[in-house]
Amino acid sequence: MKIFTPLSFICLLSLSHAELSQAQEKDPYASIYDNVLQHNADNAVNYCVNLQGALESDSADVRHQAFVQLAEGWGRVQASYILGDYDMNAMDYSLMIDYFHSGNEDIHESIERLVGRDSKVSTALYKNSYKTMGAIDSVMFSGEWSERRKEFAEIMVANVCKRFTQISEGYKANRDEFLFDVERGLSLVVNAQIEHIYKTRDWRIAQVSGLTKADPGPAKPEHQQYPYSQASWAFIGGILETNKQLLAEDTQPNIATIAHEKQGMEGVKVVQAALKTSSLAYKNTPVDHNFNAIAMTSVVKRLSDLQKAFYKHLVSQIGVSANLIDADGD
Repeated sequence: MKIFTPLSFICLLSLSHAELSQAQEKDPYASIYDNVLQHNADNAVNYCVNLQGALESDSADVRHQAFVQLAEGWGRVQASYILGDYDMNAMDYSLMIDYFHSGNEDIHESIERLVGRDSKVSTALYKNSYKTMGAIDSVMFSGEWSERRKEFAEIMVANVCKRFTQISEGYKANRDEFLFDVERGLSLVVNAQIEHIYKTRDWRIAQVSGLTKADPGPAKPEHQQYPYSQASWAFIGGILETNKQLLAEDTQPNIATIAHEKQGMEGVKVVQAALKTSSLAYKNTPVDHNFNAIAMTSVVKRLSDLQKAFYKHLVSQIGVSANLIDADGD
């Protein structure tokens, strides 16, 4: 009979922990949650803290770079945001961070009016929409930097940082629930991807560039998400980067791993190809494009192809029920 000493039990226990850790690393669902959802949320918190520090800098470049970095990080979070499906309070966090394409109020006009008054800053910023990324873009970059603009920005950035922290903590609190029903979690992630590919193509590019059937015409760069900092393009890049994290071969385990396990590799390869051409069109766009129609046509077309690829070639093969969002890309 084999005798186990206390040391043997310790070794066995250590081995089980090591094996468990290795299994978690290989689990595509845990990887999606930890390496994409949680990781991007944590980074956004750090970027927001960096922006708070940058407000103390006399360098306009330092302040600008910090905001652009946060905008890109926010795009990464937004591209796969599913926390609201696990926490009702989190359903409104996105709106509290970014009021873009919501409501009819001209936030820039309102912020400029408030900056020009003598009212107490904390009192002036009484609306949630006055403490969002768009409001920060306006107060930091649409006029000459001043002590009053800094005071406004400090309150706005603190509010946004609070929301990013809530998102980060919310993901930590709901990891077990996500992994308890991975099929539901996968469906939520894929639908979030589709939703934000559509919104990026239509809201953030086509409508600004005059490339929609409903409102064709000259470009309206003033309608972009962050017109004063020119950080809109970085946000769009963040959307694409999250999709690469979730789908690319070299970032596995991820959705591609799941597709392989479910015999859906044919579908994911089509989506991967469409994502690659979308990313290439994004990277090849001239720096000074200013959302003009000629420069944006290729990006809009490729994002439309990407959305269609999700619907036609992937969702059914991996067992996801997709919400219908302008599936034809029109």
